[in-house]
Amino acid sequence: MKKYFLLIALAFAAAAMQAQNNDMFSLMFHDMDHMDWDGFGIESAAQQRDGDIVAATYIDRNSGSFSQPPILLGNIFYKMSPNSLTITDSLYIADSLAPDHFYSQDPRGEGNICVNIEYAEEVDSTYLRICHFPDNDLHFIHEEDVVTPVCEGYASGRVSIVDCKGDIILQYYKEIDFLHYDAYAARFSPDGALVCQALLHENEGDDGAGSLQVFKESPLQYYQWGLVEPNSGPGSGNLCFYVTDSLFNNKNNFIFNKILREEPLSDWDVAYDWLNFHKMTTEVIPIGGDEILVAAQYVSDTNFQSETAEYGVAVAKYDLRTMQLKDFIVFNDFPGSNKKATCKGLKKLSDGTVYLLYKEQGYPTESLIVVKMDTNLNVDWKHLFKTDNIDISLFQCSILDKDEQGEEKGIAWVGYGRDTGSNSTGLVYFFLNHDGPVNVVNESSIEMRPYAFYPNPVNEQLLMQFSPDVQPKQIELYDLQGRLVCTRSKAFESIDMSQLPAGTYTMRVTLEDGKSYSDKVVKE
Repeated sequence: MKKYFLLIALAFAAAAMQAQNNDMFSLMFHDMDHMDWDGFGIESAAQQRDGDIVAATYIDRNSGSFSQPPILLGNIFYKMSPNSLTITDSLYIADSLAPDHFYSQDPRGEGNICVNIEYAEEVDSTYLRICHFPDNDLHFIHEEDVVTPVCEGYASGRVSIVDCKGDIILQYYKEIDFLHYDAYAARFSPDGALVCQALLHENEGDDGAGSLQVFKESPLQYYQWGLVEPNSGPGSGNLCFYVTDSLFNNKNNFIFNKILREEPLSDWDVAYDWLNFHKMTTEVIPIGGDEILVAAQYVSDTNFQSETAEYGVAVAKYDLRTMQLKDFIVFNDFPGSNKKATCKGLKKLSDGTVYLLYKEQGYPTESLIVVKMDTNLNVDWKHLFKTDNIDISLFQCSILDKDEQGEEKGIAWVGYGRDTGSNSTGLVYFFLNHDGPVNVVNESSIEMRPYAFYPNPVNEQLLMQFSPDVQPKQIELYDLQGRLVCTRSKAFESIDMSQLPAGTYTMRVTLEDGKSYSDKVVKE
């Protein structure tokens, strides 16, 4: 197994979230509290052929009762420029039923499509609606809408993908009772013709399988994942990976134990390292052959002593043939109990590059962190973006950003957040240049550190934590005038800064192998 990476990064502070030309990081926060709403969420987003990003969102108002769901107000579509990081167009559609829209380029090569499922009470049937609109604005061409029947009776659901054949893949759910339903999958051509459909799961519960994605293009297969109860061990759910053929038949189930490590400490104590699988914070992607990567919250605990548990994010590689864990890597940037971390995205590009996005609770605020690695879990770089004023609630989807010739430019996420100062809701667009920065010194770009230090800022004791495979030789502190104010050649667990004046210091860490690193430390 790879050694755990205990990492700390210099914060990239920004007074305003503006575009950074040629920068590896670009993050936009667009205040959208220009209407009377309480809730806001992202349904889907995709890149148009002209390069702009379109996000489909919903808005609602608090019902005023804990027992009643929010009151839906409608949908808003936002068109964003990834170059200027500005909203270039928007479209509001008032609808008390506010359907869940799936937005995509039209696979037939002209304009875009927006797909949703809707129920017609007068005929007690559920239908699929395919709307068309062009690239240059958000004007729906409703005379070209296609409405096709899905099933009799009421069903809820959404389109998960437009697959490699250009077909629309719909997943829908017919209710059995308040908590259970039958899950179906259906394939429609872009002109609305039903190609095939099948029952995926009977009597599914609230923690059922997620959306269908393409597992292999030749022969065409799909995958989805869900949770199953474990036979033993911590937590409440192992991971089940489902594979179907192009007709949604011949389902194969692969079960993966959530426990990464189990180590007896004494006759009574056992240390567990395990993955906390959850449908909102776990990502699963195939990486070719018979292997998958799983990103989820990582927990290190001793006999479920939750008050002392360590949290991070792990990426694990599993073999589908043997259903065994092959390798894993852990990221824990702010060590300490109850420092929660959640996975927000995992994406593989065509060249084998893998991007991991996660959010981690640190000091004094939460941070967004992106890791670039390969499918063997070798890390290329890691970036941290401290969102001092913006609470990033959720990143709903990832986008493979391409230029007009269809060449990959980078990776992007679209989500929403809240400005903790003004309490306003905002749309967040987050972009990473796949090629890296061009002649730009980026403060958020960090070299991998085999150690962590915290808290920062610090009042008295600066705590140090080193990876097990390294040995520190010396730690030095310098003030802004370059004067050596503290040195440590043993007892590296902590540095007493209580007697130092407030200010910024440079900490130089030298290892036994001769490598050295420099970091900024702020004394309050």
